[in-house]
Amino acid sequence: MDRMTQEWPTVQPTDQKVEIFYFFDPFSEQCREMEPIINKLIIEYRGYVTIQKILAPSLTVLTKCQAQSTSDHDNLALAYKAAEVQGRNKARAFMRYILNRIMPTKSICTYDHMYKSAKLAGLDVQSFFEEINSSTVKSMLKRDLAVYREMDIESLPSMVFFSGDIHSEGIKVEGVYPYHIFTYIINELLELEIEKRPLPSIYDYIESFEVVSFHELKTVFEWRTGLLLNELKKLRLQRLIEEVTMDEATYYQIRGGTRVLNNVQ
Repeated sequence: MDRMTQEWPTVQPTDQKVEIFYFFDPFSEQCREMEPIINKLIIEYRGYVTIQKILAPSLTVLTKCQAQSTSDHDNLALAYKAAEVQGRNKARAFMRYILNRIMPTKSICTYDHMYKSAKLAGLDVQSFFEEINSSTVKSMLKRDLAVYREMDIESLPSMVFFSGDIHSEGIKVEGVYPYHIFTYIINELLELEIEKRPLPSIYDYIESFEVVSFHELKTVFEWRTGLLLNELKKLRLQRLIEEVTMDEATYYQIRGGTRVLNNVQ
C-alpha cells in the first residue's frame, strides 16, 4: 500500500464519506478477482462509501476494448462511459451484464450483447446508443485519462481512498488484497464506529448479480467450502438455482431467469 503525498485538483471527495476511485481492466483476471470485494463493500458500507469505477483508459485497456468490438457501436470503453451518463449504478450493472456474456465463454462483444445488457441494466437504450460515439462520452473518457495520470496509476486493479477532509492525503492500494485490508482503511479514514449492513441471502445475491461464480460467493460470504456447497446444493434441489461448469470454473444462475450461460451467442 502506498500513501499518496500529492493532491489531485480534479478530485472532490464527499463530506463524511469515503470516496473510492477504482481503476480496472475488464479483461484482467486480477480485476475480476476484485469484483466480489467491490460488491461486498458496496453492500456492507452503503451510506458510508461511494465507489467510482473507472475503466482504466490506458493504451493497453483501450486497445483490448477495441479488439473486442465488431463495429463502431460496440466499443466497450465508449459503451461503459455512455452507460455512466445515465448513472454510475446503471453503468456498473451494464458492465456486469456484458462480462457475464463474454467472459465465461470468451466471446467477442457484439451489438446484441450491448443491447441486451443495456436493457437489463435499465438504461434508455436509444439514448445509450446515441451517446456511444458522442463528443460528450469522448470527453468523459479523456477526463478519466487525466485522473488516471494524475493519480499515477501503474498497475491494475488500483483503488484510491479519500476521506471527507479535502486536505487529507489519498491512500492508493494496487493489486488484490483480502477484504479486511480495505475495510481497515475505510474505518481509519472515517474515524467512527460503523454498523455494517447485513449481506443478502445467497439466493438474493445470485438473483441480483445474474451469474455468480463459486469463487465470488466464497469471497463475499466467507463460508467454509463444505457449508457453502451444502447451501448451494439445497437451492438446486429446491429448483431455485442451476449450476453450470465452464473452463473448470463453476457458475450459478437463477433457474428460469435470463439463463445467460446457456444462451451466450
